[in-house]
Amino acid sequence: MILWAMICLCLAFFAGNLLPEKYLFDAANIASRFGYVNGFSIGQSYDNTALFYQLLLLSESQSLAGLVFSVIFVIFVFKCVIAPRCINFGTLHNLLLFSFTCVVGAVYLGQYSKESTSVLLVIIFMTISGTASGRLIWVVLACAYAVFFRPYWVIVVALYLFFRFFLNRIRSPFIFLWILIFVFLLLSLAFKLILGVDLAYYRYMVNDTRIYDVAANTMINPLFSGGGVGLEWCNGVAQFFMMFFPIPLLSGNPLYLTFFVIMASLGVRLVIMLKKLTDCPRKLRLTKSTESIGLLIAFITVQSIFEPDYGSYIRHLMPMLPVALFVTCRSTISYGSSREKRRSMGSLENDTYGTSS
Repeated sequence: MILWAMICLCLAFFAGNLLPEKYLFDAANIASRFGYVNGFSIGQSYDNTALFYQLLLLSESQSLAGLVFSVIFVIFVFKCVIAPRCINFGTLHNLLLFSFTCVVGAVYLGQYSKESTSVLLVIIFMTISGTASGRLIWVVLACAYAVFFRPYWVIVVALYLFFRFFLNRIRSPFIFLWILIFVFLLLSLAFKLILGVDLAYYRYMVNDTRIYDVAANTMINPLFSGGGVGLEWCNGVAQFFMMFFPIPLLSGNPLYLTFFVIMASLGVRLVIMLKKLTDCPRKLRLTKSTESIGLLIAFITVQSIFEPDYGSYIRHLMPMLPVALFVTCRSTISYGSSREKRRSMGSLENDTYGTSS
């Protein structure tokens, strides 16, 4: 694992020179603003990211910036992972997820990228969200991040708090499924009544300009056409599950195939982890795993609404992959017998970030 991480760090250092041009659009956009931005501005994500790099004195060398943030990311990954004690489906999936996470981190952090700010926000979450005061501080930081970098994080924060509330109370993962379906109905109604647009309007707006782009081969299209609250509700629910089972990625591209396997396995294991959580007494659910599952599902819910294609989905999901790794590494304990179930509950009670790796 350490050797693989070192290889990925080398990749990150040379990413700006090795990657195809289509992967470097954001980097070029950010670099073009160096020296022209004097302060943070609401909603100006590229300007604000450029200023962020300037304040860190990393605007002179993309390779150095990429190496710095890739090192931070790799350390974060190692604090989330647990070394396997045996070989089974769970540990093999963890190893695959770890390998993929390091590669994707090297690709997207090895250049000037808005994901560098997202990674720091997620690291702060994993560090301080174990207490009520820590969660409050993080919520304030995340809302500020939304104002200056990515507005949809306001929805992520709201859904995280909503899901966290129910994850600590429900007694069946199927109840959570119905809650999730209800959330998409609420979102569809809110977008129509407050913003006056369909739920996935912003995705459609981006994709309308890319219909004839040969590089847009992983574009996300609605399952049901026509618009309206009802159809958009159905599309939202269907697309959420497609984020875990992205059928269009079964195209022969090794990177996309790997991502499909990882996400499909992650979806299955999240269900297992939800079952594990709902089997526990309520007082044992107040763990970092519960917090992490709530944030992960909230983030993917929002991405299922806004992402224009699966390529950008991989990019934007990258900061959350260590969180997924944290969850899956703590879901490998079986709970078939009563003795194993008690052991599983104990593991939930004691799962803390950065102490088990």
